[in-house]
Amino acid sequence: MLKHNQRPPAFIIDTTAWGVGRYVIVSKMSNTKIRLVVVGLAVILALTQFLFDPISSIRQLMDIASVRSQFSDAHSKWATAGFEDYSFEIHGRSQNICIVDAQIKVEDNAVTEVKPLNSTSMLMPEQWADPDWGNEVFLCDYNHFTIPRMFEMFEKTLQNSPTAILKAEFDPQYGFITRFEDGIFNSNGWFSPKATSVYNEFQVSNFKLER
Repeated sequence: MLKHNQRPPAFIIDTTAWGVGRYVIVSKMSNTKIRLVVVGLAVILALTQFLFDPISSIRQLMDIASVRSQFSDAHSKWATAGFEDYSFEIHGRSQNICIVDAQIKVEDNAVTEVKPLNSTSMLMPEQWADPDWGNEVFLCDYNHFTIPRMFEMFEKTLQNSPTAILKAEFDPQYGFITRFEDGIFNSNGWFSPKATSVYNEFQVSNFKLER
């Protein structure tokens, strides 16, 4: 019943229905925006990976952190063992400068014998160092091939240019370096298509304790 002087409403608005409908529309718009943002980010990430390959760079930094930890454990393991007399075979190269492929004998942590694997005779001590590169390149002087000096070389590389280390492996029992590679790391992005360059590499095998 209408009160005196009260006009009847021309129409009635259901505010509850309007609120629900408005919420549904806004919700749909928000979901659409979220999808567009997610798709946009995915496209940007894919394009960045294609052009610059940051994943490879991140993975390499993680590998270096792992190598630091492994090196510390391996060095401690070798120091604890206290070996000074041993022999091993080494295979390696320093680009096209020096190639090493010999059996090394060490006494009191000093090289005493060098026998090329493709020869039946020993190298004389005056033949152990390359006359041009022996003082500059680690692999160009057989006098360097003791386990402590290999650790020293490795540690200096870690300190001065850690990103140059491309691969490193250690003996699980005694800790000595069994494989080493250094050089220049390059990612595989469109703007950096160069292949990774290896400058120095060597492998140690057939390790034996002497005496």
